[in-house]
Amino acid sequence: MTQEQAVLEKPNAPLSPPAHVEISKRSLAKGVFSNWAFLLVNVLVAFWMTPFVVAHLGDTAYGIWALVLQLTGYMGVVDVGLRSALVRFIARLSARKEHDALNRLLSSILLIYGFFAPACVVIGILLSIFVLPHMQVGAAYLRMAQITIVIASGLLACDFLFATPHAILAGLSRWDIINANWIIMILIRTALIILFLKLGFGLVTLAVIQLLCYAVGYSVEVALIRLLRLVPNFRFILHKPDLQEMQPVMQHSWYSLLLSIANRINYQVDTIVISAFLPIGQVTFYVIGLRLIEYLRDLLNASTMIVAPVVSSLEAVGDSPQVNTLLVRGTKYSVMIGFLGGVGFLALGRDFIRLWMGSRFEAPSGTVLAILALGVMVSCTQFVSAHVLFGLSKHRINLAWTVVESVLNLGLSIILVRRYGIVGVAAGTAIANLLVRGWFYPRSFLRVLDVPWRVYLRHAVVPALFPAFSFLLGALLYKVAFPIQGYAGLVLASASGFICFAAALWLWGMDTGERTLAVRKGREVFPVIWKTAGF
Repeated sequence: MTQEQAVLEKPNAPLSPPAHVEISKRSLAKGVFSNWAFLLVNVLVAFWMTPFVVAHLGDTAYGIWALVLQLTGYMGVVDVGLRSALVRFIARLSARKEHDALNRLLSSILLIYGFFAPACVVIGILLSIFVLPHMQVGAAYLRMAQITIVIASGLLACDFLFATPHAILAGLSRWDIINANWIIMILIRTALIILFLKLGFGLVTLAVIQLLCYAVGYSVEVALIRLLRLVPNFRFILHKPDLQEMQPVMQHSWYSLLLSIANRINYQVDTIVISAFLPIGQVTFYVIGLRLIEYLRDLLNASTMIVAPVVSSLEAVGDSPQVNTLLVRGTKYSVMIGFLGGVGFLALGRDFIRLWMGSRFEAPSGTVLAILALGVMVSCTQFVSAHVLFGLSKHRINLAWTVVESVLNLGLSIILVRRYGIVGVAAGTAIANLLVRGWFYPRSFLRVLDVPWRVYLRHAVVPALFPAFSFLLGALLYKVAFPIQGYAGLVLASASGFICFAAALWLWGMDTGERTLAVRKGREVFPVIWKTAGF
């Protein structure tokens, strides 16, 4: 068997030790599609609600809301570090049936989180007193911003208090429960925001609604875990955490914490840079373009986040060959999505923003979107590899290059914002993406995972190139022939691109096995149509 075959083909029998974790394709598909369903609802609600909220709050108040979320978000990186480590070790201990160790772990983390929750509120108060007055908020809005940031810190306190049950669901790969619950909460939250903004309430009320919905949503997760007996042997143990026993968890969470901080600098510090150097209203124009990129990143993350607990389970029983197969195959599919989304933004992004938010947003927000899209097309290769490294507890590699990227991003953004405004901030982020995610990081993780460059490029990256640029060509040709005047034109331009994309995907993007699988599934799902088409 060649090295390439060893990476791409699933072995007939598991390696020693003889224990084996069965990966259910149905379970994986259910997790991915439930993540997509949650993301779809979130995107549709945001599509409808963003113009509504901006119109009722105004550019300045909406910019303050974006700034507040970024400032308080940095408190949450501690939670991200611990919770991500918790997901990994829940998956490992559950796979090994080590119920006593799982009990001690969950009890210790509950005690640790109990300390961090009130600390969030204290830090929120300090931010409102010592940080917000130095931002370009304006005296008329300062008091409202200070109250809002204290309430927003309560959101983070909820995250800490309920992080353990949420991590239990994630560690057991019950994304269907998580997503169903939060889809319902999004719809309830949306209805409340519409009601109270129409009644004349403002930014503070928006923050209170968010806090209440978070608390209710997390409480439902706790109730479902108990009702479904997902952790039947769990008993809370009031004890001092064993530092030696917690060392692997804390070491893993420490790297996750640093990685989360670096990622926030990369993708969410931009609004803080803008509010420090430009009027706060400029944040709104930047956030409109950034929000679309975040949805694409969320889609990529939702499609790949199930990888980490699966890899942890495979590693626990010594099934390394499946890990490399998961890396190459998963990266191919995530790159398909990332390239398609990126070229879609390049071809149709400005038209979409004009129709969605109005003509005054088209030039500034559309330019930001196009620049950031170039960066995300390069960085979309990172998602599966990041989750694989995380599942193997080798995410220090990702951490090192993310820190380099964040320093480069922050430095370039601060330099370029003075001359080029929000476009300069977007350029700083994109340049850092291109250098680090396009070259340095892939070389590192492929070396560590022992996957040859040739195999990775040929089977994971190259198949996505031609279909993506076929979409770009099809959409642009339609725009030249029929300028887009409304949503109908936007849909038709997208359809023109998708037809070209589908044809190129079938001819050059899929291998023989994938085409055979697609035909078989097509016959199962659409038997009448398939028979009529002569397949």
